[in-house]
Amino acid sequence: MKITRRPRLAAATIFFILGLVWAGCFVKFRETSCELFPNTPFEIYELTDASQGGTSTAVLDLSDSLLGVEINVRSGVAYPAVGIGFNLRSVDNRPVDYFDFSMYDTMEVELATKRMSSVSVRILTDDPVYSKDGFRETLRPVVYNVPATRSLTSVKFPVSNFRTAVWWIAAMGMDEDDGFTHLHRSVSLEITNGDGVMRGIPDEISVKKVHAWGINRDFEKVMYAILLLMGVTLTIMETVMFRKRDNTSSKK
Repeated sequence: MKITRRPRLAAATIFFILGLVWAGCFVKFRETSCELFPNTPFEIYELTDASQGGTSTAVLDLSDSLLGVEINVRSGVAYPAVGIGFNLRSVDNRPVDYFDFSMYDTMEVELATKRMSSVSVRILTDDPVYSKDGFRETLRPVVYNVPATRSLTSVKFPVSNFRTAVWWIAAMGMDEDDGFTHLHRSVSLEITNGDGVMRGIPDEISVKKVHAWGINRDFEKVMYAILLLMGVTLTIMETVMFRKRDNTSSKK
């Protein structure tokens, strides 16, 4: 019996160690995250309504720990958007493919304003039906309004809260929101003026942090597949050892 127990003990020990390694990797690498500020690889730009014929202005002030923009909404355009943006298709000043925001579950922004009671956080996505190459206004803007005060405040919200801007739905000739966001085809993330902005009066937006995180679904699938493979392998080994033990007993 000692001869048959040793292989089983060795196998059990190996699978126990593999199980611990699996659990450690699962806990450590299951979550994925992206920091858009302060440690950002993305190009940051000033956003105005000039492309719509507006005359609003935005002046960017960037330091290692704080991103500020002084804005002045002067235009009579219907939906002026003035503020700052992150070019998600430019990593370290090199063009890349679409940014996949659907990988993340939660976003956190830490910001303050001078007068406004809120700011608009929006992601521009390339809609495969409505967006046209070279026409920025046809990108689908999915928006979430974040409350703001004069002191830096952190706000966390689910990425699923983003909704397509009503004005874009009307501009594209849609009767109602189709429910799509196409976050896997993200082009840029922008922080712009919100409720309480006064036309012709300067305002400020200060940003200390922009961070997104969530569960890496692809990693989860791979890890569950590995766990299943380990279970199948252990079952096969147990079956083989059981048969060998039966054969040995019958010969005796």
